[in-house]
Amino acid sequence: MGNLSYKKIAAIALAVLLVICAGLVYLRDHTSVGKHELNEIADVSAAYQADEEIAEAKDKLQAGIEPAQVITTLPEGASCVAIVIDGLPDRPLTARLIDVLEKHQATATFFVEGQNAADQPETIRLLRDKGFELGNYTLVGLADFDKASQDEQLAELCRTQKIVNVRSAFTPTLFRAPRTVFTDELLKTVHAAGLSYAVKENMRYKKGTLASQENAAAYAANIPDGSIIAVEIGHPVERKAETKGDIDERPAIDMKPTIHDDGQKPAAPTVDLADELDWLLTALENRGFKVMNVNGFRKIHYIPANAAVLAGQAKEAAKAQADALVNQEGGAADGQ
Repeated sequence: MGNLSYKKIAAIALAVLLVICAGLVYLRDHTSVGKHELNEIADVSAAYQADEEIAEAKDKLQAGIEPAQVITTLPEGASCVAIVIDGLPDRPLTARLIDVLEKHQATATFFVEGQNAADQPETIRLLRDKGFELGNYTLVGLADFDKASQDEQLAELCRTQKIVNVRSAFTPTLFRAPRTVFTDELLKTVHAAGLSYAVKENMRYKKGTLASQENAAAYAANIPDGSIIAVEIGHPVERKAETKGDIDERPAIDMKPTIHDDGQKPAAPTVDLADELDWLLTALENRGFKVMNVNGFRKIHYIPANAAVLAGQAKEAAKAQADALVNQEGGAADGQ
């Protein structure tokens, strides 16, 4: 009986010890980690504002600043291309894309929305841990960015810069935005926000373009040497005309499959974008192309394609105004 009592006492003591250990683990996970998460949330909230950075950028604009340079295509004979990813993928897709890029010993620059970077810190860390460069894709992937006011542009750019830095300890130097014309004024604003370069693609790739390696070979045959290929991930956020300058700050998220009505056949499963990238890179390799970092491409002082047309229109308007003034003066003299 005595031995049995000792065994019971030992079992009770062990159970108490296990309960104490479990309690300590719980407290650790719900106090120290909780405080860390609260601090992180506070950091991101502050990063959304970036008031000091915006004020500094405005000072630079007022003092006069050169436009950001534009990274553009290479001439024929370079035997290379560059790939930029427009929009931050979710973490599973990011991991698959990284696997494909590493398989082909290729690189890419990921242009991320500031809000998505704030919401997906683990994705940002994965990209940086693997050595991929991050670019500024505005706070929400705002389309027609050149048409936004300067205040909107600075808020989108500076807030994204700060969020990405908070999340990754990396400060982007490259800028892109959906369906955006690189005007001289926009490039000055981009430079004032701390971004030295804007990247101008000559080819856009949409998910679902390829269905097989054979498709990829035909597609790659039409890619010019020295191209910059933009792969669309995020969905651009449209500016609402009725908001008078306010922006829709919903994150640019990946589309989810829709629910089918009863009686309808479900849509055929789509090819994974990582598979498409794998096929495309294989086809480029077969053409003898190497995938380079976009920073190695040409950097130029950019003149928009319609700049000459706009300058001609401005010249004609000025001439018409001058002629009208002369006619007014001539009419006044005749009247005298």
